[in-house]
Amino acid sequence: MAGRLATAIGIVTMLCALFGLFYNAQGIAVSLSGGFEGLVREHKMTHFYAAFYAMSAICVVCYLILFWGGYQLARRRFSVSWLLISAWLFEIVYFLVIGLTWRIPDVGGSIAGATGVANGGLMAQFFILLPFWGPLAIFWVKRRHASPSAI
Repeated sequence: MAGRLATAIGIVTMLCALFGLFYNAQGIAVSLSGGFEGLVREHKMTHFYAAFYAMSAICVVCYLILFWGGYQLARRRFSVSWLLISAWLFEIVYFLVIGLTWRIPDVGGSIAGATGVANGGLMAQFFILLPFWGPLAIFWVKRRHASPSAI
């Protein structure tokens, strides 16, 4: 049971990471083609691109870690589970901090404008609450997997 759950969590994590990578690739393509120019100019978001690319880079790093960690978890390699759990906890804190930065004078509007297009790929994980139940499930799986009676 614990092994199958680890595989399922790994697959779900990899799918969420792939969705996030695809989402960010689309956002970056739109940005590079000038697709945000009108909105940026209209709403005077002078720091939009700096915020967008910084948040996109953070998200892409998270997705790569999640994909690799999910792959290892699906293979029942628990030695990297700490990295996967750390990435989920980082995403929760990151999401909360981004919301707080919207209130910073002069740059808050740019950050708020860039948030949706840079961080939208996280929504697949947050919609299913993966960063919240994922770490708990991994702790349970590791505990059961370490127990000889659980195998």
